[in-house]
Amino acid sequence: MNSVRHTLHGLAIAALALSLVAVPADASARRKHKAAPVAAAPAAPAATPSETSEQQRLRLNAEQAAKAKAQNDQNVANKAAYEAALAQQKTDADAARARWLAATVPCKDDPEVRCAKPAGK
Repeated sequence: MNSVRHTLHGLAIAALALSLVAVPADASARRKHKAAPVAAAPAAPAATPSETSEQQRLRLNAEQAAKAKAQNDQNVANKAAYEAALAQQKTDADAARARWLAATVPCKDDPEVRCAKPAGK
């Protein structure tokens, strides 16, 4: 279930990214975009004379699927790196706690053990 959700999330992000490519970044760009002639930039790549609209659709779908797969692969790699960093952080925290316990517990349990003053006092 998580892999399906992860895949759908990746596809949604890829679709959003592709839709944002055509949107101007700021208001001045939008004004310039409106002033530009319509024929200056076609909305979709023109089909080559030998490519039918069906072939163009298949090609564009394949390109979009490849980009979505690359994004999903990057998401998986990012998640693995995050989980590895989280595991390392937990290991470091556990080791620091063990050192603290080793230094603190004997001090509290045995009045004969001399404890260091807390830092700053």
